[in-house]
Amino acid sequence: MIRIRLSEEERAALRARAQQEVGRVARRIHFVLLSDEGKSPPEIAALFTCSAATVRQWLKRYRCKGLEGLYDEPRSGRPPTANKSPKASPGL
Repeated sequence: MIRIRLSEEERAALRARAQQEVGRVARRIHFVLLSDEGKSPPEIAALFTCSAATVRQWLKRYRCKGLEGLYDEPRSGRPPTANKSPKASPGL
């Protein structure tokens, strides 16, 4: 079983960061905080309606890379275009 143990400073910094972040990153920070409180990956997964494997993956990434490990890595593929709106036709 993977478990994260945080210092008081790390815990305070993660709590503050969880309030600043939105979406997936905030959720992953909560995985770490709950692990520090003694919750197991299956217990955390049940709270967030995801798999225990997902929780373990993010706890391992945090253990190896710290907070930066909780952010998505760049994905391959075409970058999004800045202007997706259709061009206006002249004379309308």
